[in-house]
Amino acid sequence: MTAGSRLGNYVSLIGTDGVTPVIGTKIISSVKALARYESFREAAQAVGASPASFSRYITQAEEYAGNILFERRRNGAQVTSAGQQFLNLLDALEDASSIFEQGVEQLKSTGTPTLNIGCGPLTTRTLINPLIEQLLQEMPELRIRIMVSATKEPLEALRRGTLDVAICDLTHTPDLSDLDIQVIEKRPVSFWARPQHPIHSDAPVHLADIFREHLIAPKFHKHWKSAIAEVLGGDRTAWQMVELIPKIECDDYGLLADLASKKDLIFGGRADAVAQHAALGLLKEIQTKQVLNWNICAARRKKVSFPALDVLWEVLTCRFAE
Repeated sequence: MTAGSRLGNYVSLIGTDGVTPVIGTKIISSVKALARYESFREAAQAVGASPASFSRYITQAEEYAGNILFERRRNGAQVTSAGQQFLNLLDALEDASSIFEQGVEQLKSTGTPTLNIGCGPLTTRTLINPLIEQLLQEMPELRIRIMVSATKEPLEALRRGTLDVAICDLTHTPDLSDLDIQVIEKRPVSFWARPQHPIHSDAPVHLADIFREHLIAPKFHKHWKSAIAEVLGGDRTAWQMVELIPKIECDDYGLLADLASKKDLIFGGRADAVAQHAALGLLKEIQTKQVLNWNICAARRKKVSFPALDVLWEVLTCRFAE
């Protein structure tokens, strides 16, 4: 492979003349996936690449780093010490890129401040609505963009600079060192099924029993997948089961509650999401032997500050934080 063809797989800051290329996103995602799965096949599937393309991305990463990043083994691959250092450098590159992107967005501003908030559907009425009301009282000229989705990973969007604050579940997030955190509330996850569902006859049940049933929920982000895989045994078979959960994905909790009340499907979430159905006797809570908790938190990046974000953070601290 020629130097020119290799550079075609990288993204440079200002062309290619005299500038060291920055490694491309496909190569970055491939390195991170292989570090997580320790399997070329599973990692290639996770990033949506063919085995040949995935292997090429890893080779390009090692050429770029000038080191062997993964020790190939018969049953998979393991990160080398150089590989771990390279992963740390990728994290630092992502942080620097996020700061750059946010600075550019602020530069593009026409003078009207804009605040980008990311959250899941469970927080919109109980937290986001009163928060927005107070923010508009404090800053009437403020423009607000709200990304409401359970299919996104708000912390990654926050680190990329596409969000200014993320209000989400941080129960199973391993690294928060680059973020400022405010704990908003802690609540247990509850599981619901129609009263006729056979699982009630075995209650209280293990969480693993629930996850082996037909579960309906929003898409699980990687931290919840890790928690569920651990409940199921933490081995490769557990991860294969997790990839098939939930049976039905949807961010509309009303739709999920309706489905669970009519079919033998189990809904997992917060109790207030099914309060109406429970009051009408259409859904009954499943008693479990273990408990999983939501930790709903607000997160912002350290060393990033502008007036609208600072006002929002002060409101969160004074009114909502535990």
